[in-house]
Amino acid sequence: MTGTEPHAAPQHAVAGIDIDAIARAVDHALAKRPTRPRRDVIDAGTSELVGHLRTLMAVEDYGYDQEGRGGVRALFRVAYRNLDLAVRPDGATSDAVAFTYWRMIASLTAAFRDLYVALPEEPAP
Repeated sequence: MTGTEPHAAPQHAVAGIDIDAIARAVDHALAKRPTRPRRDVIDAGTSELVGHLRTLMAVEDYGYDQEGRGGVRALFRVAYRNLDLAVRPDGATSDAVAFTYWRMIASLTAAFRDLYVALPEEPAP
């Protein structure tokens, strides 16, 4: 990546963050389709996106504690609330609710990905 692609990672990218893999997982979850996918596809996609979301949330450079970054703080609150095990789908959850949750996690992951790729690059030493 040269840094000009829409999903290019900043120069100070955290090791292990694969922006292209995140983009593929998000696109898969949010794709328009004629029917809802099988539950095993939904569950696997949800697990993958939860992992990506947690990785992106671990980046400490978002400036959520700075003045004027209330939107970032709100995004963290919504993400933490949706990652809580009490709201995550389980075997008793309907397929429709699990599908909706998968798409919500995809949207949150996309938002954090966009924050991540918009981080300013650190100057070269």
